[in-house]
Amino acid sequence: MQINEPPPRFVLSMKTKRTSVFRALRFKSPDEFDHVLEHLTHEAYRARMHWNAWGAMEESFDEYWQELNITPAFWELTRRAHQDIVILRLGRLYDTHASATSLGNFLATLQDNVASAHTLLPAKVAKLNVAKLEKNLKSVSEQNPAVKKLLTIRNEYIAHRGPQHVTRGSFEALPKLVKRDLSHLLTNAVRIMTTYRRSLGYPPIIWGNQEEREFKELLQIIRAGEATQRQH
Repeated sequence: MQINEPPPRFVLSMKTKRTSVFRALRFKSPDEFDHVLEHLTHEAYRARMHWNAWGAMEESFDEYWQELNITPAFWELTRRAHQDIVILRLGRLYDTHASATSLGNFLATLQDNVASAHTLLPAKVAKLNVAKLEKNLKSVSEQNPAVKKLLTIRNEYIAHRGPQHVTRGSFEALPKLVKRDLSHLLTNAVRIMTTYRRSLGYPPIIWGNQEEREFKELLQIIRAGEATQRQH
């Protein structure tokens, strides 16, 4: 199939020059850094939850097509809603705006504070691998073709509607954001946040990944209810 929280208050740091569009964030307290790290982690995990729910629906069509066709309009609306939310959440995570609470600005913050003394960031930042930080920065920038497609779809179709596409009916000309792209972007976001949580000494996130199981349990309840109704 082809598919086309307000940030915490902080001050932008112009400490170093970089070729990337991303900008490091300067925090007024350690708590502000904690809030950004938790926010980005939860955003990545919530995007994955919607992705899992969407996938569970599509994988269930063959086995539970009768149950889903009891209320087909509802399930199609739900499927499309999950699809749009995945793109919107990924769009926030991969936002390239200099003031955004995004993966890129988070990584730029770590990069600018490696080996820095008297920082408000965790002491373990000084031990981070600079080459890996740079590689991760590239993976969340428009140097990654999937990121470039994601931001084009978000900016010209999902979050905003490009007037040139509306007036000319040219939405088909937008780049095709396929499931392989979304899977890559989700995996990358979760990997980055999981890696740096562990490296900086933050506890792992243990919620999520139950969406497929619970959706199938729901369909089994519907099936059982339909069977009981037929018996009467």
